[in-house]
Amino acid sequence: RPIPSGQISLKQAWAFLVGCSLVSFLILVTLGPVAIALGVASLLLVAAYPFMKRITWWPQAWLGLTFNWGALLGYAAATGEIAWPAMLLYASGIFWTLGYDTIYAIQDIEDDALAGIKS
Repeated sequence: RPIPSGQISLKQAWAFLVGCSLVSFLILVTLGPVAIALGVASLLLVAAYPFMKRITWWPQAWLGLTFNWGALLGYAAATGEIAWPAMLLYASGIFWTLGYDTIYAIQDIEDDALAGIKS
């Protein structure tokens, strides 16, 4: 947590965020249209993820959807389409994430209850 600890300022954090976003955008526009569309669609998943513990008892499911989106994007970048192998890899990644993040979430269940958020 570099901002609360004073390691970086809020202005530096915003500059880093903007810099990373610009580099990511430059990479994205070199890809095909399907990959670009998937890249843009991923923003919805990423933007919503921090709020999932307030909305659902299964935030790890949303993490699975978000974290494994790269399987779809990578496949589309390489082939220009989405096919069954990409969907199966995406689904298997979601289930893997559900497993390991549920174990992780159990460790935080008491703190989450004290904070009034779902886990």
